[in-house]
Amino acid sequence: MVKMSESSELIQPLRRDVKVLTMKLLSALKDFYTFKELEEILGVSYQTLWRYTNFLTTPEEGTAKKLIQTIRERRLVESTFEKNFAIVKNLSDIWTVVKNIGFLDLVAFETLELLNGEDIDGVLAFPEESGVLGAVIAHWIRGDVCVTTKTVSLGEALIEYYKDNSMELNMLAVSRGCIPKKGRVVLATLVLNNKDLLEAAFTIVKKSGAQPIALVAVFAVGKNWKKTIENLGLRKYKIFNYLSLEH
Repeated sequence: MVKMSESSELIQPLRRDVKVLTMKLLSALKDFYTFKELEEILGVSYQTLWRYTNFLTTPEEGTAKKLIQTIRERRLVESTFEKNFAIVKNLSDIWTVVKNIGFLDLVAFETLELLNGEDIDGVLAFPEESGVLGAVIAHWIRGDVCVTTKTVSLGEALIEYYKDNSMELNMLAVSRGCIPKKGRVVLATLVLNNKDLLEAAFTIVKKSGAQPIALVAVFAVGKNWKKTIENLGLRKYKIFNYLSLEH
């Protein structure tokens, strides 16, 4: 059981929109649990849950907080991640997991927990295949999304170069004005597998005049990321799953 002080901490990041966020969380979970399973776990009728997930009925604030608490106590989000990560054995398996918007919604929910109520102005998604992840997180935090690209013309972009995993020089770019100046920005990526790329994304945010606040990565190749991330001055970060590609 979760003690009262702990349950208050669980709910605190959602204090401003707990009712709407509860409906969004339930909507994400229904991609992985049946309504009957959720009814048994949460103690709410499947008809009511159906109305919540279709945004036809809004739960009362007390009900919403209780649902969030029960979801945490029963580890529904964590269990969903564990089941999905279990099927990822190599990089090609990643798309089987991240193509599900419900899964990305759960990543966004955990990002809110990580931020713990901090105001964020936008998300920088890098590289460009992480754009959908960035858009989902931006939607949850009610911020803007900016996605890096390799095709923006030099005269209209902020450019940073980095060495890719084959040691070739590559380019990371964003349109000028995309990242909010003096904004507070979350860095988001599907796969963290290149330290130079991470540093390039961080530098682009700084060049824009914004402040990188946190890093969210769904996967990371290898486990030696803590020092690199903290050396950049990122106070908050979350890596959901570590992959080892050693054979």
